[in-house]
Amino acid sequence: MSALENYRAALHRLMNGRPQIVPKGSAINKDTVALEAGRKRGSIKKSRAENAELIAEIEAAATTQSAHLKPSAAQEVEKQKSLKKAAHGKIANLRKDYEIALSRIVSLVHENYMLKQQLIEQAREQQQQGNVTALGDFRNRHLS
Repeated sequence: MSALENYRAALHRLMNGRPQIVPKGSAINKDTVALEAGRKRGSIKKSRAENAELIAEIEAAATTQSAHLKPSAAQEVEKQKSLKKAAHGKIANLRKDYEIALSRIVSLVHENYMLKQQLIEQAREQQQQGNVTALGDFRNRHLS
């Protein structure tokens, strides 16, 4: 197989989306065709007369690929706007969840404080009624 046939076979593999050497989805250009053919980057040159037809085929394939792959600028802008809107919605939901979580934490801290105060009050009442348990002992055993 001649070098020109290797280049054409590599070009067809790239056009069909089944390259063997370069990554799938690589842009079609002279360098990727050369690499896919097992040659060095830059081995396809305009200065060689035998490459003129091959270069024209590569440029046509590159034009076809870019027309199929690149969305228009307006489509890209719309896509970015929708992604931004979705992100803002997520942020709003997360902020709401955060506020709910904070209010729950504050409520639990308040409830914990109130329960500790009730326990201290009950300990004082028991001590006044004649039970021997000291307030300090009660705190050390039950509130830690």
